[in-house]
Amino acid sequence: MLDHDVFANQDSRLSHLEEKIARFARVPHYVLITGERGTGKTTIARRIHELSPRSRREFVSVNCASFTSELLESELFGYEKGAFTGAAAAKAGLFETSGGGTLFLDEIGELTLGLQAKLLKAVEEKRIRRVGGTHEREIDVRIVAATSRDLKAMVRNGSFRPDLFDRLNILQLETVPLRYQRDKIAGLFIRRMEEERTAIGRNTPFIIDDEALRALQNLEWKGNYRELRNFATRLAVEALESPSITIEIIQNLAPTDDAATTNPEDRLTATSYTEPSIEPARGNLVTVTLDPETDDLDSVYVKAAATFIEHALKQSNGNLRRAARSMNTTHSTLSRILKKHHERSVNPPNNPQYRPLAFSAAA
Repeated sequence: MLDHDVFANQDSRLSHLEEKIARFARVPHYVLITGERGTGKTTIARRIHELSPRSRREFVSVNCASFTSELLESELFGYEKGAFTGAAAAKAGLFETSGGGTLFLDEIGELTLGLQAKLLKAVEEKRIRRVGGTHEREIDVRIVAATSRDLKAMVRNGSFRPDLFDRLNILQLETVPLRYQRDKIAGLFIRRMEEERTAIGRNTPFIIDDEALRALQNLEWKGNYRELRNFATRLAVEALESPSITIEIIQNLAPTDDAATTNPEDRLTATSYTEPSIEPARGNLVTVTLDPETDDLDSVYVKAAATFIEHALKQSNGNLRRAARSMNTTHSTLSRILKKHHERSVNPPNNPQYRPLAFSAAA
């Protein structure tokens, strides 16, 4: 098993997130939620609203990626009669309809620079002007924004206004990816399967093998909660007449990386596997070298996992399926991890200030 001291305490991360949600809900400041797609940013925004003094008023949500710049401007700020073709009557925008409540701006990183400038004025002055209007209107709304993009990088490359970023980023929350909450996957999956059973009219509950649940817990879930929900929906339809859900059913439907393939013998080739950077063993331990300047938590996970897989492969004479069985996971999961490790190893760090950071994994 991997040495759990290597990794950040994920329970602590979740507890910290819950504590932040409750604390941020009590104050009136703007909040920026960041994190990978499918990690529940909308759910968090709604919880902040529901726990806040504004909970009796509207929670209004808009996905900034779902509209053209012109349509989004009309949605946010409203418009006056005759402002454009088809504007037969005046219409209030979301800043007005969410008055006294919370306006959730999802995928804020998709805004054009022009619309960012107009949003900045609303954020700074708490006043807006409808499209085609001549006078300004006061607004009373708390903004919670969210993005799966790196806004700091966008500020650096000029695609996101630094002044708008500063004003939206008063309070900041980062979501926790599902792969760092593997103990929750089984419960979430079972609950979703029960919902699907009711929806599709199956009379008997789905019986899920323990081996199948373990396989689910070891998938990467790059789309996080959304991907898990979608997978459960597909699985419920495919297994509608099946007495139980087995690991074979899971493997056939599991999300895969098309580029991560193995040969017919399920043996690794030079293009799919690069041996981890392992120093000589000390007792039953191996040391994996990391670069603290360039490695992130995902790098730690990939390098440690690749080391563990390499040991299992030696015990199974290079047979990926056999190694996967010994690790209570699937060969596709191992293949994806090794491919990711290979991609990260193609251009190793070349930093004159490189300082190795060692940790141990049981071999």
